[in-house]
Amino acid sequence: MQGATKLVYPIRYRFTQIHKVEKDYLNRHRVLNPASSRSVIKSYKLLRTQVIRKLARNNWNSLAVVSARSGQGATLTAINLAISVSLEPNRTVLLADFDFRNPSIHRYFNYTPILGLSDYALDNARIEDMLFTPNIESLVVLPGRERFEDSSELLAAPNMVSLVGELKTRYAQRIIIYDMPPLLESDDALAFADNYDAILLVIEEGVTKRSDIKRIAELVGEKPVLGTVFNNVS
Repeated sequence: MQGATKLVYPIRYRFTQIHKVEKDYLNRHRVLNPASSRSVIKSYKLLRTQVIRKLARNNWNSLAVVSARSGQGATLTAINLAISVSLEPNRTVLLADFDFRNPSIHRYFNYTPILGLSDYALDNARIEDMLFTPNIESLVVLPGRERFEDSSELLAAPNMVSLVGELKTRYAQRIIIYDMPPLLESDDALAFADNYDAILLVIEEGVTKRSDIKRIAELVGEKPVLGTVFNNVS
């Protein structure tokens, strides 16, 4: 990240908006909450423990959640993992929607962002004006807003590189979870790979092809893969 420009506005998290979401809405969208089934809560606790241990073992604090193709559950997995990690004592989580092609995290929380990451990338809008928490004390969401097809260029912009450096170093106990576009539908996750520590791959059981998994392995090369989540999105 040498040579990156400094943030125009330092991030001041005290301005984070609180957005309350009805449990019925969360349940309909299968977002983790106290009313979720025990089996779902347990499965995400197990995933959380595995992820935290592997990150800690390598002194890492960021990961990208990706799938092979659209609709295979990566965004929901990123959201529920972030919620589960945020419930750990002395942990904070930043859930960042870096899927410029289809930003959707905010929809799972019934939230309409006035500003999103594209506004920062293009116009240097203040990050603190975008952040919100879905009434979970240790979880902050950095949403997207507009769709952009030329998203890899936005991700490579100097102010975005500077932002990622700020996010990564601000708090020692924070884990950053990036929701990224599908690996086989854009080059975004690969172009951005220097800015996160590892990958969590989401596979939809019975849908994701073996050939896709093999291609992903070829593409990610030496980038660490924390593990694979077998997801049933139906």
